[in-house]
Amino acid sequence: MFLDLGRGELDQKEGKSMRTLITSSLKLLLRNKSFWFFLVIVPILSTFVLNQHQMNSISLSKQAENQIAELGSADEKVAYYSSQGAFVVKVYDASESELSEYMLRKLSMTGAFSIVRAKVPDMGKADADEKIKHDGEFDRMGAALYIDKDFDRLLEEGKEDEALTIYVLSDDGRIEMFEYSVKKELALIKKTVAEWTAPEAVKLLNQKLASVPEKEIVKLSGGSSRALSQEQENRKTAIGYAIAFMTLGYVFCGIFIAHTVIKDEHDKVLMRLHLTGMSSFKYFASKFIISAIASFLMTVVLGVFSLVIDAEKFGIGRPKFLLMMFLLGLIFSSISLVIGVILGDVMNANIAAFALFSLSSLLAGTFFPMDATSSSIKALSSLMPQKWFLDATEMIFVGDRKAYLVLLCVTASYLILTLSLGGVGIKVRNGEE
Repeated sequence: MFLDLGRGELDQKEGKSMRTLITSSLKLLLRNKSFWFFLVIVPILSTFVLNQHQMNSISLSKQAENQIAELGSADEKVAYYSSQGAFVVKVYDASESELSEYMLRKLSMTGAFSIVRAKVPDMGKADADEKIKHDGEFDRMGAALYIDKDFDRLLEEGKEDEALTIYVLSDDGRIEMFEYSVKKELALIKKTVAEWTAPEAVKLLNQKLASVPEKEIVKLSGGSSRALSQEQENRKTAIGYAIAFMTLGYVFCGIFIAHTVIKDEHDKVLMRLHLTGMSSFKYFASKFIISAIASFLMTVVLGVFSLVIDAEKFGIGRPKFLLMMFLLGLIFSSISLVIGVILGDVMNANIAAFALFSLSSLLAGTFFPMDATSSSIKALSSLMPQKWFLDATEMIFVGDRKAYLVLLCVTASYLILTLSLGGVGIKVRNGEE
């Protein structure tokens, strides 16, 4: 009986100590001006990004399917058209004739290539060689095509090798298919021009082109892939940027709380708490509760600022979006808290926090799609929480109810891992001291 009474009193003392610790830690956090900066500025930036119309690179590649994509100048890059494995061909068209237009339309209508054209009426062959050499180093494309300004005349004279030049800029095996398609179209144009006058040949070729049934590229989605509309891709891009900004805020929320842990260690507060019977796991749990409160506050601020945006801007609904952000906050505030606890140094913790934000956001594909990356990079991407939140966004777009199970499982997995590591980290550090 006396033993039970003593244990009950001890539990009451531990509970009171934990509440006191949570209250004092929360007061310290709210006195931190840097915390208030992230609490307000980061949600504002995320709201601004959500309110912008983001053009996804996948959408750009879809624009180049079955039609010629036009560039404003030859200096514009075409790397944005190369997502989802598209074979991009940058065309420097100095001719701008109806015959060259016909040839490019036929190439684009195959659906095998993304034809991106820059009209360059004043560019000669030597200038094209120099320009394409530069673009081959600083841009991303499968091949380039230069069409001479005397394209029609050279074809009539049978000089098709001078009429255009193909530049191989990758080791993609589809270059052979592209070269074959170009030669095939040139042979047809050359034959038609030989039998008819140039105006008649153009008219005849365009009539044949108009009679070809319109081809629709149908993409089947299965497994982990999902077919999204262009607007959904754009919304996903905006949400990805918002996730990246909010990740930064949540990470530093955890780091600011880790600063209190480091201060407690320095001031021997942990030692006194251990003398009262509080374990390392309970101490870390109290800090985790603070990180959850901080994440909730930042999500609430985001929700308030997001009221200026129409609900349709989210693409998935405001409540679902805010729920996703809160779960993401739980993950990253706890991860950064663990990192700060393990490092035990304020400066190193700050550097590690920024590195965590940068690498995780980059590898998760919040800034650009990861479709064209290597298998090893994709494997690393699967370890990033943001990647699963973006996948869940796609699932919500297509009405897949498993999205919520994915979010809960991912959140629970990371929280179990971080809570365990945090408690062990504090225990080990105290043991070392």
